Amino acid sequence: MKFVIIALKEIKQNLRDKKSMAMMVIYPILLMIILGSALSGAFNDSISFKDTKVLYKIEGKKSISNNFNEFTKALNDLGIETIEIEDEKQAIEKVKDSTYECYIKVDENNKKINVYKNERYNFKSDLIQTILNTYVDRYNTMIEIYKENPKVLPKLTGEKEVNYVNEINVQRNSSPRAIDYYAVTMLTMIVLYAALSGAFAIGGEYIRNTFNRIMCAPIKKVEILGGKVLGNIIVTLLQSVIVVLFSKYVLKAYFGDDMFPIYLVILSEVIMAISMGVGVAFMTKKDTLCSALLNILIPFITFFGGGYVPIGDFKNNTINLISNLSPLKCTNDAIFTFVYSNNIHNIKTAIIINMIIAVVFLSISSLIYKRQVV
Repeated sequence: MKFVIIALKEIKQNLRDKKSMAMMVIYPILLMIILGSALSGAFNDSISFKDTKVLYKIEGKKSISNNFNEFTKALNDLGIETIEIEDEKQAIEKVKDSTYECYIKVDENNKKINVYKNERYNFKSDLIQTILNTYVDRYNTMIEIYKENPKVLPKLTGEKEVNYVNEINVQRNSSPRAIDYYAVTMLTMIVLYAALSGAFAIGGEYIRNTFNRIMCAPIKKVEILGGKVLGNIIVTLLQSVIVVLFSKYVLKAYFGDDMFPIYLVILSEVIMAISMGVGVAFMTKKDTLCSALLNILIPFITFFGGGYVPIGDFKNNTINLISNLSPLKCTNDAIFTFVYSNNIHNIKTAIIINMIIAVVFLSISSLIYKRQVV
C-alpha cells in the first residue's frame, strides 16, 4: 500500500509541474510541426531523373543493337539520357568523377554485360541496373523461344511497347513523409528526456534535504524506489499518449491501424528512460552533475538514433556503426518497420533491449540504495 501511496505522490507532484508538462507535451509537438514543414521536401517520395546520364558501349556483333535500343528507350522515357561511347577508360573515369551515373558495357562476343556504378547515385544506378536486368531476362527468353520456334520471333520483336518498369503500390504509405518521420522521432526523443524526471525523483530529495528522512522512515527501500519509478513511468506514459494522439489526429501523422504494438514499444522506452535517470542520479548523488550528464548524453543518443535526420543519409560506415549502439535507433526502427512493413520482429527486439537497459540501471540503483545509511 505504501508503494502505491509513493507512486501517487510522484504522479501529483509531476502533474503540478507546469514547466515539465509543457516541455514533455508542447515541445515535441512544436518540433513536429516545424521540422515536418521545413523538411517536407527532403522526404518527397517522387524521384527526379533530370540530368541523369548513362554511358554505354556495345562490343562485338551488332545483332544486339536493335534489342538494346528498347532498353535505352525505356531509360529515355524516364528522363534518363543514354550516350554511346567508344573509349571505355574515359567512360569509367567519367563515372568515377560523378559526371555520369553509370557505364554499361555490352560484350556480345563473350555474352556478358558489365555495369560500372557511382556510389554517389546509389538509388538511381540501382534502378537502372534493375531495368537492365529486366531487359536481359526478356532477351534471354527471346533466344530460348527462337531455338524452339524461330517463326514466332518476328511477332515478338515487332512489339511496339515493352514495359520494363512496373510500379505497384502495395500500401497506402510505403515510406514516411516528413511529418510522419518526426512524429515518431520527436516522440521517442522527448520520452528519452523523461530520464531527467527520473533523476529528479531521487536528486530532488537531496536538494530538499529530505533524503535522510526517507531513509529513517518505516518503509522498505524497495517500496520507495519502486513507487518513485512507477509514478514517473505513469506520468511520462500519459504525456506520450497525448503527443501520439495529437500527432495522429490533429497533425495527421501516419501510425498505421494497429497502435497497440507501438504503445508497447513506447512503454518500454519510458521504463528504460526513467530507470536510466534514477540510476545516474544514484551514481552521481549530485543534481547538477546528473542533469549535466543526461543533457549531454540524450542529444548524443538522439542524433545517432536518427532523431534529427535519417542516419542512413550520411553514407558513413563509422556513423552507422555508432548508431547501432543507440537504443533510440532500435526503438525508431521498430516503429517504422512495423508501420510501413508490418514487421513485428523489430518490435520485440526493441522491447527486449529497452527492458535489459532498464533492469541494468535499476539493479545499479538498488545496490547503491541498499548500501546507503543515514
